[in-house]
Amino acid sequence: MQDRTIDNALLALRKQIIRDDLGGMDHVEALLQMRGVDAPRVMPPKRKDVARRGHMTALVLRALGEGGKTLREVVSYVCQNRPELPYTASYKRTGQALANLKKRGLVRREGRVWLSKAADHPAATT
Repeated sequence: MQDRTIDNALLALRKQIIRDDLGGMDHVEALLQMRGVDAPRVMPPKRKDVARRGHMTALVLRALGEGGKTLREVVSYVCQNRPELPYTASYKRTGQALANLKKRGLVRREGRVWLSKAADHPAATT
């Protein structure tokens, strides 16, 4: 393993200890000091618009569960449920989620309207 990889792993561990208020900081800082790595003194706060795994997919599927919607209507639904996201980020993430869902065969597009394939087969959702 490269020294740089070890240093980055220790810095990431230090960041997690600070953000989650965990123990073991003395050990991590001692290792960083032994390796000659200067740890930053100030830790930036965690961003509020960070994506959570699978959250956008679930939001998009929930929006389409109510019936077919255009991209803008799905984005509007996402904005209502994730107010901390700027509109441009919501638009981009919704488009990406729809493209991924289409690849997986869970949604389809008819003209400008996106439809959930689960809505086509109500018995499959029970």
